[in-house]
Amino acid sequence: MRISTSQFFQQSVDAMLARQRELSQTELQVASGKRMLHPSDDPSSAVRVLDLKESQQRLGQYQRNADAAYAKLDQEETALLSVENLLQRVRELAVRGMNDTLSDEDRSAVAAEVREHMENFLQLANSVDSNGEYLFAGYQSLTKPLTHDGAGGFTYNGDTGQRMVKIGDSREVAVNDPGSSIFMGIAAAAGGTTNIGEVLYNLASNLEAGNGDSNAIADIDTAFSSLFNTRARIGARMTAIEDQKNANESFDLAAAEVRSSLEDLDYAEAISRFNQQLTALQASQQSFLKIQDMSLFNFLR
Repeated sequence: MRISTSQFFQQSVDAMLARQRELSQTELQVASGKRMLHPSDDPSSAVRVLDLKESQQRLGQYQRNADAAYAKLDQEETALLSVENLLQRVRELAVRGMNDTLSDEDRSAVAAEVREHMENFLQLANSVDSNGEYLFAGYQSLTKPLTHDGAGGFTYNGDTGQRMVKIGDSREVAVNDPGSSIFMGIAAAAGGTTNIGEVLYNLASNLEAGNGDSNAIADIDTAFSSLFNTRARIGARMTAIEDQKNANESFDLAAAEVRSSLEDLDYAEAISRFNQQLTALQASQQSFLKIQDMSLFNFLR
């Protein structure tokens, strides 16, 4: 079998080009730190890496949802705690108003403070979050939930909806509580139902008329129970959010480790391979230089 000079030269050039391509591939891997430069380098691993990227992006969105949900619930809890503190002061005023030694002027002064607390309560019930949405309006987040007609009539304008936010693949959490279940529908000591605003208004009116209001004390205690139960549910949700965030972080870390094992470069192996490929290329080039001068004419000369 005869090999022509041109064929021999072409084979030698092809071999050197192949070594150069291999060396260039390794150089790019070392520079990028990635084992796979193109999906075609390892199609099955590339598919898995893509799935892991999507999973990590989804987990990142869950974490952002969880942070927003936690902040919203924290605002709600702060507002309700302020209402509790307000009612605690009003209860003290109601007890004071029952004192028979108070004059009408004294009761009028107490009534004035109660009315101030009533206005503060109205503002707290209409609290808004950082996006300007009302905390206690249910789904009607752009509608002021509680209004007062100035004559003791308090109206809830929201609905009973609870907005849910997804914080995990199989976990959702409510980020609000409707004011109808917190401030309204309180069992009244005098029978029927009442609401916090009405309790405060009636207490102030009775004090202005020179009378104490024993029912107000009982109604405030009932309101305390409603507020406490709501805050307990909020606290449980905030704990659930923290637990889910920790779980999401663990899932993300596991995905990152698997993804790293698939696409990140083993530098020790790559450097060793680079040196071997460089040696092979240099040997190929040296061999070509020696062999290219070997021909029959050179031998005869």
